Amino acid sequence: MTEPTPYERRWLDVFDELRHCSDPDFHMTWDHQGPLAAEPADAPSAFGALAQQDGVLLAPVLQECFLRFDGLGACWGYGDEETDPLFAGEFSLSPLAQAIRKQPPVERYPDPSPERLELLAELRDFDGTPMGGVGSVSSLRIKQGGMHNPELWFSDGELGVQRMDVDLCGYLDALRVTKGTYGWQYLFTDVSLAEEDHEVTVDFLTEMLAVFPNLFPTHDYEPLRARLAERLR
Repeated sequence: MTEPTPYERRWLDVFDELRHCSDPDFHMTWDHQGPLAAEPADAPSAFGALAQQDGVLLAPVLQECFLRFDGLGACWGYGDEETDPLFAGEFSLSPLAQAIRKQPPVERYPDPSPERLELLAELRDFDGTPMGGVGSVSSLRIKQGGMHNPELWFSDGELGVQRMDVDLCGYLDALRVTKGTYGWQYLFTDVSLAEEDHEVTVDFLTEMLAVFPNLFPTHDYEPLRARLAERLR
């Protein structure tokens, strides 16, 4: 039987938090915890296969957050199930190799400029919101040749695509804290959330930072509070 690594156990803890939350206002509507793959056996083997088979050389630092689960996902809401929730969230993580081998999301953006097309051709989606229909997607920017730590880009389906100032390991760490609260990725962009277009996002993030410390007290929310304050300036 394949045993989880210490990092994979952190994600098992996330699902324990979600599934066993005692607050009656917290509702899980969907979750998926795929089995651990026996092959490749570890991160170095997986990264070696990507280099050999796909020509993608990833920085060794990313091995620290390598996950062997055949997908991880959850969809939830907080508040009255019969009405609009106070806030909600979702995530759906693809295995790293599967994400890298996806087709680029060029069709998602009609009539892109040549510069934007060059970017889109290098994006590979690895996290999304298939259950809630929100349309937000996070992508890795994968380049051939040379070892690199891929840029991360976020799209909400309406307001374009924004670069995030965090790498994959940082993204996954933040995701464990936010549980995929809709719009959390904006905290790691240079987008101003003070604009009217982001009113719902601000409401959701504000509620998350008020409620989650009581629901999931083992996490540190101060860095996220600081980022929200910065985005609201």
